[in-house]
Amino acid sequence: MKKKTWLKVLMNLDLFIASVAMVVLTLVTAVGVFMRYIAKNPILWQEEVQAFCQVWMIFLGASVAFRTGSIVAIEMFVDSLPEKGQRIMGYVIDMIVLFVLTFLMIKSQAYISQVFGQSGRPTPILRIPYTLIYGVAPYGCALMMVSYILSKYLPKFVKDTSIDIGNVEEDKEVAAK
Repeated sequence: MKKKTWLKVLMNLDLFIASVAMVVLTLVTAVGVFMRYIAKNPILWQEEVQAFCQVWMIFLGASVAFRTGSIVAIEMFVDSLPEKGQRIMGYVIDMIVLFVLTFLMIKSQAYISQVFGQSGRPTPILRIPYTLIYGVAPYGCALMMVSYILSKYLPKFVKDTSIDIGNVEEDKEVAAK
C-alpha cells in the first residue's frame, strides 16, 4: 500500500507544482496591483516571478490536462466515421500528438541551451537563471507524452494513481439524489 502512495505522489507531482505556481502567480499579481495602484510603490521583481510561474504552470498543467482527458478533441468528426475509420484516426491522432510534442521537446531544449545556456544569463533583479525558468519546457513536453500514452493505453493505471479532482457529472448525480 505504501508503494502505491508514493507512486500516487510521484504521478501527481506536476499537479502539485502547477497548483503552487498558480497560487503564487495569483498572490504576486494581487499584491502587485495593490502595491502599484494603492501604495504607489510597484514591486520591481513582480514580472520575473510571474514569468516563472506562468511557464511552469503551463507546461506542468498541460501534462495534467493530458492525463485527465481535459484536452481539446475533434470527437464530432471522428465519431462520424465508421468504427474502423475511428480506430485508424485514433492512431493518426496519436502519431501527430507524439510527433508535435517530440518536436517541441527537442526544439525547446535546443533553444534554451542556445539562448540561455551558454551565457548563463539570469533575470535582472532576482538573478534567477533563465534556464531554470524556461528549462521546464522540455520536461513538460516529455511529461505530456507520458501522460498522453498512459491515459490512452493504460487508463486503469492512471486512474489508480491519480488524485480525484472531481467529476462534474458524478457531482450532479450526487446532488440530484
